[in-house]
Amino acid sequence: MRQGDRPLTEAAVRSGRLRTRTDAGGNATLRLPVGLQRLIVASIGFRPETLQVAVRPQVDTTITVQQLEQAALTPVVVTATRIPRRLEDEPVRVEVLAGEDIAEKTEMRPADLTVLLREISGVRVQPTSPALGAANIRIQGLPGRYTQLLSDGLPLYGGQVGGLGLLQIPPLDLRQAEVIKGAATALYGPAALGGVVNLVSRSPSDRQEILLNQTSRSGTDAVVWLGKRLNDRWGYTVVGGVHHQDKVDVDGDGWADLPGFERAEFRPRIYWNGEHGRSLFATVGAMAENRAGGTMVGAVAPVRMGESSMRDDLCSKPDACACYRPECRRRSSHRHHGVVWNRVRPDNHQC
Repeated sequence: MRQGDRPLTEAAVRSGRLRTRTDAGGNATLRLPVGLQRLIVASIGFRPETLQVAVRPQVDTTITVQQLEQAALTPVVVTATRIPRRLEDEPVRVEVLAGEDIAEKTEMRPADLTVLLREISGVRVQPTSPALGAANIRIQGLPGRYTQLLSDGLPLYGGQVGGLGLLQIPPLDLRQAEVIKGAATALYGPAALGGVVNLVSRSPSDRQEILLNQTSRSGTDAVVWLGKRLNDRWGYTVVGGVHHQDKVDVDGDGWADLPGFERAEFRPRIYWNGEHGRSLFATVGAMAENRAGGTMVGAVAPVRMGESSMRDDLCSKPDACACYRPECRRRSSHRHHGVVWNRVRPDNHQC
């Protein structure tokens, strides 16, 4: 057994039930019956080889096999535990979403991370404000306030994550998403009682990406990512985008099932890599958004359970249905035990 001009030791050689391994010189000996025999040679890190050998009586047959290195997989390095380690060396279980999964979900929804995070088992994206579309992350059933959201290992998103922060992060800049399920309070404090979601940004590379998206529900996205390595030590990335979504009432009940918003973001980063694995990055970002939801223009709030029967009783009387026309209603309120009660009554002057 050879790898180039060097002997290959501890390689497995077998034929049927007969097995052996190569010695320090890369040699192995098997006593095979006369006839055509199949020989399988395998070694860790090399492609397995299958040979057909014709064994003749009272004749020693010598075969030299050149082993080719197997294509090595790029190791997955995670940083959710604050120290960059290979995934298999982590002391806690870390789930990683990267590569084609990131690219696929980015094309499906370039405006935010909700579709991307739903792909991870045990992670639930729960709406917190259906009118505005706000959501937070629940891990293993715990409330969203116990999930720590990080950017490159740092809590850059602050306290807004429980509201609209999750909807304002463009996924085009992501290299991978790392999730720790379970308590990580020793690393990140009580905010990580449920788990940690670490969003790892892409490193500088000499490439540019432009993503344009148009949906059938009146949504438009345009996102640009630029990266460049200036030399061995310095590099930069820039991500920017504009997003627009009209309020859409899918079922026609007067309530916007899809909230409307207009958003623009811009975020440059500068990277520096030093000796002995030292690195540094500086970033600044700006974002402006206008978001609206709730009832559609010219519509009233949907009828709740119990109100429809009351409306039917009133409408059985002559001219009573006019009380429910928007132009004939006026609203009064009174406070009782700290609770404001609203009452809708007809405007007699208009009705």
